[in-house]
Amino acid sequence: MRCSTVVLIYNEEENVEKQADEILTAYEECGLDGEILLVDDGSTDGSGRICDELSEKHAIVRTLHHPRNKGRSWTIETGLRHATEEVIIIMDGDRQYEPREIPRFLEKIGEGFDVVTGYRYDRTDTWIRRLISNVYNKVIIQWLIGLRVKDQNSGFKAITKEAAMGMGFHPDGYMGLHRFILPLAHLKGYSIAEIDIKHYPRVGGKSYIKSYTVIFITLRDFIRFWREHGRKRAEGTSQSG
Repeated sequence: MRCSTVVLIYNEEENVEKQADEILTAYEECGLDGEILLVDDGSTDGSGRICDELSEKHAIVRTLHHPRNKGRSWTIETGLRHATEEVIIIMDGDRQYEPREIPRFLEKIGEGFDVVTGYRYDRTDTWIRRLISNVYNKVIIQWLIGLRVKDQNSGFKAITKEAAMGMGFHPDGYMGLHRFILPLAHLKGYSIAEIDIKHYPRVGGKSYIKSYTVIFITLRDFIRFWREHGRKRAEGTSQSG
């Protein structure tokens, strides 16, 4: 099974080369075929230059650049649209995930699932980020949307190219549609599996997520998402009842 590993990069100068090397090693050691797609979201440090150098050095590495910072959702959208293989792996560029676990995602896809998401069972982020994520997953993802996953916001996922193109991941009008990628796939009828994954502490660069604003951004996006997609679930539940 061939895969495109899409790496999301924004000002990860300290991590991008090591991240790419780790993924290349995983491809070699695990017998993976496909490509590595580095998506640079308008970085202002040396990340873009390093990505280009990696593309010149390795035949299976490609780089795409946003001329300016557009945000995580648009970086994912660019990766999904340009990936060429039958399965797409989405991975953050901060080296907090283990590339050698890619075969476990592919194995689940091989069992017939359309989307596989990683559950950070021993998450190493700050307590406030863990708390916000826990409330978000329990209230919005599990209770309101009815999707039984524990970690929607994990930055390590696999999705078939067919599902990626069919679920309608269009970030226009949202500040962070990536927070609803699993609900969107779920409401479109795609099957989802969740597997436990490792999560490492960040050792280079810094996170640009602001805990004091993400709550309001998420609520604003959820209202829009529910208006556009949630009613379909409610109507379906009513009809089945």
